[in-house]
Amino acid sequence: MKKFSSIVLLSAALAGFASTPVFAQDAAFGGARLETLTEQLKLTNDQQLQIKALLENYAKEAAVIRDGLVAAQESIRRVNLARLGDADVKRLSREAGRLSAEHTAALLNTQRGFYGLLDKDQKQAYNKMRAEALEASAIMNGK
Repeated sequence: MKKFSSIVLLSAALAGFASTPVFAQDAAFGGARLETLTEQLKLTNDQQLQIKALLENYAKEAAVIRDGLVAAQESIRRVNLARLGDADVKRLSREAGRLSAEHTAALLNTQRGFYGLLDKDQKQAYNKMRAEALEASAIMNGK
């Protein structure tokens, strides 16, 4: 279990929307901290700074998306059911889908940016860590 908690699972599904760099880091790196990445992948100072910038950008994007999601959820809660028509359902569904797509793009672009910063050896080590994390996750989920 300790091994799993220290493994970076960058492609893990995001459970919520990040609003600060710390939460963004948890989301983008599957709960692993930059310190763990630095240690296990032997990240340079320059790489660490670039990753911090990626995380800060992701946190900003995720905060905007979260605010949009909160507004969309409020619209859904307040909908007048007596007047709810197919067009309203489509409009609200489209907005929820748009926000989900924006979040997915922000998360994947952050992950892609991170992976692009790694050298060949770091990518190999990260791929191994990721495979181990996926295996551990499957075991934990009874698969």
